Amino acid sequence: MDLDQNEKLFEDKELKDDDEQLFSDAAPEIFEKEISQPEFSCPPWKVMVVDDEEDIHSVTRIALKGFTYRDRGIEFIHAHSAEASKPLLRNNPDIAVILLDVVMETNTAGLDLVKFIRDEVNLKYTQIILRTGYPGYAPEREVIVSYEINDYKTKTELTAFKLFTLVLASLRAYDSVTELERMRLGLEDKVKERTAELEQKNLQIMEMDQMKTRFFSNVSHEFRTPLTLIIGPLEDILSKEDLTEKNRVTMERMHRNAVRLLGLINQLLDLSKLDAGSMKLEMNESDILRFSRLITSSFQPLAERKNIQYNVHIPEKGYITYYDTDKLEKILTNLLSNAFKYTPEEGEVDCQIKIESRGKNKDQDFLNIRISDSGPGIPAELVDKIFDRFYQVEGSWQQSSGGTGIGLSLTRELVGLQHGQIKVESAEGKGSSFTIVIPLGKEHLDKHEYLIGEKEDLEDASVANVVLVSGGYENRQTEDGGIEEKDGKAKILVVEDSEDVRAHLLDNLEDQFSMQEAVDGEEGLSLATETIPDLIITDLMMPRMDGVELCRRLKTDERTSHIPVIMLTAKATVESRIEGLETGADAYMTKPFNMQELQTRLKNLIEQRKLLRERFSKETDLSPSDIAVTSVDERFLNKAIQIIEDNLGDCDFDVTAMTGEIGMSRMQLFRKLKALTNQTPSEFIRTIRLKRAAQLLQKKFGNVAEITYEVGFNNLSYFAKCFRELYGVSPSEYAKA
Repeated sequence: MDLDQNEKLFEDKELKDDDEQLFSDAAPEIFEKEISQPEFSCPPWKVMVVDDEEDIHSVTRIALKGFTYRDRGIEFIHAHSAEASKPLLRNNPDIAVILLDVVMETNTAGLDLVKFIRDEVNLKYTQIILRTGYPGYAPEREVIVSYEINDYKTKTELTAFKLFTLVLASLRAYDSVTELERMRLGLEDKVKERTAELEQKNLQIMEMDQMKTRFFSNVSHEFRTPLTLIIGPLEDILSKEDLTEKNRVTMERMHRNAVRLLGLINQLLDLSKLDAGSMKLEMNESDILRFSRLITSSFQPLAERKNIQYNVHIPEKGYITYYDTDKLEKILTNLLSNAFKYTPEEGEVDCQIKIESRGKNKDQDFLNIRISDSGPGIPAELVDKIFDRFYQVEGSWQQSSGGTGIGLSLTRELVGLQHGQIKVESAEGKGSSFTIVIPLGKEHLDKHEYLIGEKEDLEDASVANVVLVSGGYENRQTEDGGIEEKDGKAKILVVEDSEDVRAHLLDNLEDQFSMQEAVDGEEGLSLATETIPDLIITDLMMPRMDGVELCRRLKTDERTSHIPVIMLTAKATVESRIEGLETGADAYMTKPFNMQELQTRLKNLIEQRKLLRERFSKETDLSPSDIAVTSVDERFLNKAIQIIEDNLGDCDFDVTAMTGEIGMSRMQLFRKLKALTNQTPSEFIRTIRLKRAAQLLQKKFGNVAEITYEVGFNNLSYFAKCFRELYGVSPSEYAKA
């Protein structure tokens, strides 16, 4: 600044005296008292003064003598021109406050330096106090607003107190923003560190996934060799004409399940190829609608066996295009298999396939597939998860069908491989609908995404190897729910949702036992209650009602509580075994099971019940707890005996009266008592009367004639005959013994 301005600053004597008092060495007494040249452990705040007048530098040092903030003093950096300040600014990036004059070498030197500080040196947190002799000057106001400068002051406003306050406020602002910046940088470092950790973990997970994929791939390849040696000889045997019908049915069942296992292994191999990014489309040019008809028609026999209305809508007119026959077959087979798997008998499966044009100019043709069923549907909160690999919806209806949880996942990835889309609409209790849209042709594909395969005859394509959900057997169940019981054979009920497993059990057991079958827990419970079998074999995982619930209901029902239950399951965990046994299952066998072991267990359980029944017939004072297998059976026998004793003197009390009081049908009562005591209801009533008569004879209650009428016999000679058959002596001889 020029001398005129300098003189003008101090021409007011009163102001000059005041400033001299404030800026004199003795003036800031308050500073001297508060802080007397302390020794600082932390580096001082850097305050830069840029002014072309030396006295400004002097008065600033005097005004801020002894100043501290947060136990840090001040280190002054002085520059007498804008140009001289630039190297100092570059070498001191930690300057906290700059006291800057506007007019130095030029009238806008200070304003230009502000731009240099903010734009070139990038001291964005340094606080600038702009001083000028022309407050409110438009260019400086623009700079103040643009660069967020704290304030501007005239020289006449420069007093010690105001300077002290401005520097204190500026240091506080600088300290706050730099502390926030340090925190931000610290958080960024932590985020970077955490991100690096997550990336490392993701890398480890990816490596583990790759290891699992390689493992599945290697194991799947290992499985294919023995399967080849199983399927090949089976096909050779099936080609012979001298097979008996029973052997042919068995061989066909073995072949069908071996091919199904091969299909599952192929799915695992497909997943490993997809994960490795090595799967390409093998495009063939043929009639895609004709191929779709061949695939969908292969499910017609299954629809007929399950009594499901199967509607297929495919245009008769052909459509020649490039597509991957293998991928399309797997997509259609997976979706239709799921639809038939979860659709109950007399339900409906609908399949619509058509060609439609899309795009801005309708220049791209798409294959549109829509498969709907009337099954149980999927809960709304689980719809988004069904395409996750290895995910299976919780619930007995889903568990019943077994499965691996890879079918829909593979379907989605195969659709995505062809740049298609798949979506599902489902409501619990109303069925599900899957829609797939796949662009046709090869123009939309990159050259590295596909190969052109050899043209194949659709009749010889892999359609013949489609493996349906159920086997190819006619239902063995008779109209009344079972096979007629053969003389002298125990009646066994098989409750299993797999038709092949049911057929396997019936084929191996029907020579020794009278067999019944049910396809799920609900049907099994109904049959068990209606026919009262001697033993039940049940699967653990079944539709509508699983084996655990079936066993619980059987064991808590008086009509069926005595029936032994053998539970079969593919779950081999200890927890699953405990869960099954806790519900009252008498035995637990893991699939695949040994048929000889199963036959032995059946015979042992039936023999045990036979021994208990014989004890009841032979022992006079046997209590219900001695022959009952469960507390429910004991309560039933106590109830039956009490009903008979309440009517002991009534000679007209018979089986009809007893069924009315005990709440069972004649057949149910017959099967129940026969199972527990080896006696018919009429024999059981007579036995209780005779045992009560024996007790009365021992206690000398009266003569034989009196006791005869007391226990409900109205014919003395008949009473004597029955008594001798049970005890081997006449009533008179028994009384004397």
